[in-house]
Amino acid sequence: MRFFTPLMVLSSALALSACGGDDNDRRPVQVQPAINYTAFVKVQLANTRDDRDPVQINNLRLIDYDRNDPEAYDSVLNTPQ
Repeated sequence: MRFFTPLMVLSSALALSACGGDDNDRRPVQVQPAINYTAFVKVQLANTRDDRDPVQINNLRLIDYDRNDPEAYDSVLNTPQ
């Protein structure tokens, strides 16, 4: 009888600790695909409409593949002569 009460308390504690909630309630983490920074900037520079909507960039993953290329934006910034 001495072991019955501690055994009941232990088994009750184990059973209650298993009831912690459902992991299916959590939303899976969405990994954003990487976007080429140079291509993204070129598209934004080419779109010069006055009535365009702002571009949301807070959740973008930008990768700069052209970081050492000083001529990366020449096609957009230089005017034909």
